[in-house]
Amino acid sequence: MAAVRCSAHDVFVKIVVRHNAAGQWWWAVLGENGQTLAVSVPLASKTDCAKAIAELKVEGPYAPVAYEEDNTAQAAKPGTWTISSLIPSGS
Repeated sequence: MAAVRCSAHDVFVKIVVRHNAAGQWWWAVLGENGQTLAVSVPLASKTDCAKAIAELKVEGPYAPVAYEEDNTAQAAKPGTWTISSLIPSGS
């Protein structure tokens, strides 16, 4: 029997960008069910956040990007989660 491996492109996620009054920006990857899968560290600017997302998307799945103002989702606060794999463990 052949083994089947899940790839990052089989995962359906979206990236939500938030910022705070202190001028920090961060992204969170949310799964289909709204579960937070990964959160970035706080970044100094929107540009830095966009660059970090571009780097994430090089190896990760297709993911639309939404800003908090879009009211599409709420991203977790940075520091409350760690970066986790988008591919389920055991793959």
